[in-house]
Amino acid sequence: MLEAQEHFGTFLDELAGKWHPNEKPRPLFELAHDFRFEDPNSLLWIAPAGTKVDGASIPQFFWTTLGGPFEGAYINASVIHDHYCHTRERTAHDTHRNFYYGMRAAGVEAWKASLMHWAVATFGPTWKLEKRVVLKQRCGQAVGEALRCTTVPQLESVLVDAAPVDLSDPAVLAVAIGKFNAVARTLRTSEGRILDVSSSGPVAVTLEGVEANAARYREIFRAKTFSDTAVDLGVLAWPDSQGLARIDLWPEGRIPSLESTFILTPQTLDELGTSAPFQLDAGYSGLLRDQLDLKLLATEVELKDGGV
Repeated sequence: MLEAQEHFGTFLDELAGKWHPNEKPRPLFELAHDFRFEDPNSLLWIAPAGTKVDGASIPQFFWTTLGGPFEGAYINASVIHDHYCHTRERTAHDTHRNFYYGMRAAGVEAWKASLMHWAVATFGPTWKLEKRVVLKQRCGQAVGEALRCTTVPQLESVLVDAAPVDLSDPAVLAVAIGKFNAVARTLRTSEGRILDVSSSGPVAVTLEGVEANAARYREIFRAKTFSDTAVDLGVLAWPDSQGLARIDLWPEGRIPSLESTFILTPQTLDELGTSAPFQLDAGYSGLLRDQLDLKLLATEVELKDGGV
């Protein structure tokens, strides 16, 4: 049984299962028995025996930071998160927040758990329940009479998938990497206290602050408005030759301000590889796309049967 000193919840079972390595597009992990997590509000989350998960609920482009969602301390939270992102039994908000609880309960560092909570809330699947008018028809027929049908409108809650961020678009992916890396470095430098340096200033780490910040950027990335209003992206950072596998501190261990960053243009392009924070110029948003090296996002994961 896994439980952190600070109460973020409790995993009630040891994770056990087996891999199906030849499944496409990703290997699947099949649970041998029910796997349960009780969150800090005493709500029970259950991935039933036989559930198959593949880590798809966590944006694969950022697996380099994790080493893969099914390795080490992440696997417990990832299994629960993956299952509920597939079934949509609970809201996206609660499902992504529970991913944070699960990581912290399993001992993931605070700054990295906040980073992955932000990443799934920004780039992961999202859905909501909306009220819709649904027509219900009831038909009956008495002996010797014609068939009669009555149509009655009813209000029902209908599951609606929200438009995702298109990370297959190189322009979107490049800007998303710049923002992700900046958030990661800010979290690490501040030891998990500050999430982001946005256009309105530093963003402190609270669950609500992470979720609001993620919702804002999700809309920017989804609508691709960074081509018009690049300043809304706040501070960005470009990964070095090791990609996102290593998250460094900001230079001199200090959180940058917007005023201390350079603006990326053709004239300042040479500064991109210096680890210095920068802002994007709307007129040159394509510069990041042109610098994108997909080899920086390559990952290698080790699959072990039986869990951890």
